[in-house]
Amino acid sequence: MLKKLVLTVMLTVSLLVIGGQSNQAEAYWGVVVNCREWITLRSYPSTEAESLDRIPLGEWVWINQGYYHDGFYSAEYNGRHGYVLAAYIKYVKD
Repeated sequence: MLKKLVLTVMLTVSLLVIGGQSNQAEAYWGVVVNCREWITLRSYPSTEAESLDRIPLGEWVWINQGYYHDGFYSAEYNGRHGYVLAAYIKYVKD
């Protein structure tokens, strides 16, 4: 619960910094699925990109729904912004 709150605050702050744009994407919680142990949070949307963190199976991730590029979503995890393969993220309703 605390992790979810911290991530929500971080995303809110980042959206305020961007602020004023009418095309701001919606965001939602996703959970890591369809992997053996973990997925990789990457520095840009490519499997060739630097690994920023490992996100364990079943872990919650904040997803920027409006960003989808070559099979990747923009994501926030453990205070880091990066990209995750969309095939491993399941939408979770509040």
